[in-house]
Amino acid sequence: MTESFLQMGKRGTVVIPAKLRKKLGMVDGCLLLLIEAEGSIRLRVAKVLNPDSDARLKMAERLLSGAEDLGEYFAAMEEVKRMGFDPDEVPHQRYSGEKSI
Repeated sequence: MTESFLQMGKRGTVVIPAKLRKKLGMVDGCLLLLIEAEGSIRLRVAKVLNPDSDARLKMAERLLSGAEDLGEYFAAMEEVKRMGFDPDEVPHQRYSGEKSI
């Protein structure tokens, strides 16, 4: 795990160090999932693998299926709703409380 101090700029902007962006495969315009819980913020890179004709639906599926805990699953559900989808209608691996290996 890497820790860094960052300074927030105008309008809440934060610059992620270039080494970390490269390591995580982040490029201009990549989608990040922001999760706020218990007074902390967590950012995750949301990746679309093999995007099909409906990339937004695929992204919604990845957000829901990629949740590592219940809080992330609920945050993903809210993001999917903001994307204009009903989470119950998006085919995905539902969070079961167990992390699959």
